[in-house]
Amino acid sequence: MEWVVQARAGIRVEWGPAGARALGPHSAVLVVVDVLSFTTAVSVAVDAGTAVLPYPWRDGGAEEYAVRHDAALAVGRRAISPEQPWSLSPTALRQAPAPQRLVLPSP
Repeated sequence: MEWVVQARAGIRVEWGPAGARALGPHSAVLVVVDVLSFTTAVSVAVDAGTAVLPYPWRDGGAEEYAVRHDAALAVGRRAISPEQPWSLSPTALRQAPAPQRLVLPSP
């Protein structure tokens, strides 16, 4: 299984949790390259001073959860409005005012 851990390579590339498990024990450093909006959105929100409250996507209870935690609610990218300018879109989050707390639904 030498090919799995790419032992002869100075830089190893793999994908997903299985790749991280395969390379982790054989690597001094693991770098996660973010290709998912959620992680980038969290980074943008936190950088703006917002506390992010993750929530399961399409659960149906996100709005009530946001109210209960006195938080703004991120909506779908196509559902943003002047009243709810937050979504998983990092660009939208950069342009929107930074709330104190933001419920960020994600798969």
